[in-house]
Amino acid sequence: MEIWDPHFHLWDVSENTLSGHDSSQLFAPNDNPVYSWDLYAQDMLSAGSGFEHTGGAFIEAVSVCHVGVTGDEFTSACLLETSWVSKQLLNSNNCCIIVSSAPLEDANAGKIIAQLAENPRVRGIRQILNHEPSWPRNEQLGDLLCNPKWQDGYAELKKHSFSFDFQLNPHQFKDVVRLVEKHPEIPVIIGHLGSPTLDDLTENNAVYWDGLKAFSDLEKTFIKISMLSYIDENWEHNSLVQETVIRVIDLFGIDRCFFASNFPVEKYFGWNADSLYKAFVNLIDHQYSQKDQQKLFAENAKKAYRIETIQR
Repeated sequence: MEIWDPHFHLWDVSENTLSGHDSSQLFAPNDNPVYSWDLYAQDMLSAGSGFEHTGGAFIEAVSVCHVGVTGDEFTSACLLETSWVSKQLLNSNNCCIIVSSAPLEDANAGKIIAQLAENPRVRGIRQILNHEPSWPRNEQLGDLLCNPKWQDGYAELKKHSFSFDFQLNPHQFKDVVRLVEKHPEIPVIIGHLGSPTLDDLTENNAVYWDGLKAFSDLEKTFIKISMLSYIDENWEHNSLVQETVIRVIDLFGIDRCFFASNFPVEKYFGWNADSLYKAFVNLIDHQYSQKDQQKLFAENAKKAYRIETIQR
C-alpha cells in the first residue's frame, strides 16, 4: 500500500530557531526540539514493509503560534516557516508539497500570498479557524470567518490556484459553506474530519452531519480522516469512530476522502506509524476493495493537492 501522507508537520522549537515556530505552543517530540524531515521519514518507516511512503503534504503549524502577535512580525513567522521547510524537503527524494499559512485578515494578504506562491512547492494555505472552543490565536482574533477582511483575503487564493485547508468547529460549517459557494474555483480540504468532539458526534450530531452534508454537495471539497484522538484518545476501541469514518466516506464518496498521519502530533498521544496505519486499515478493511483503500491512502490526496505539477 502506497502512503502519500497529506498532513504532517515539521518544526524547530529550539532556543534560537529560525523556523518561525514557537515553543510555547508546540512540543519537542521525544524531547528533540527539531522535528526534521529525516526524523519524520524515519517515523514513517515504522509503518512496516506492507506500506511504501512516497511523500505527502507538509501542513503549516505557525497559525497556532505567537499568540497576540499580528502584522509584519507574524507575517515574517509564516514566511520563515515556508523557507525552513523548503530546505528540509531538499533532504527528501519523495514527492512533497507545502501548505503554508498566511494571515488572511491582514491588509497585505494578497501580497503575502503572492510571495508564498513564488515557491513552486506551495499548493495552498491553512489558517486554523476553530472558535469557541478556540485554538490559541483565535481567543483574540475572534471568529475570522465573520471578518470581511479575512473573506477578502480568502478570495485572493484563486489568483494563484491555491487550495485552502479548513480547520474549524462543526458549528462553523454552514458559514464556510456559504463562503465556498461564492468562490467555487478554490479547492477546499476539510482537516481532521471537521474537528468533531465526542459531544459533536452524540448530543450535537445534527449540527455535524447537516454541515458535512452541505460540504459534500460542493464539488471541489475533500476531507481528511485524521486526528481521531481529538474525538477519543482510545478511538481504535470506539465503535462510534469507525461508524463515523465509514459514514463520512459514504457521504463524500470514495474519491474525496483520505487518511493522514498528523505526525508528530499523534506521537504525543502514543501512536507510531505501525500502530496508526494498522488501526486505519482496521477501520475500513472489510468495507472497501484494495483499489479503493489505495485511493484513501494516497491517490485521492495527490489529486486534491495537484502534485502532477510539482517541481522537485
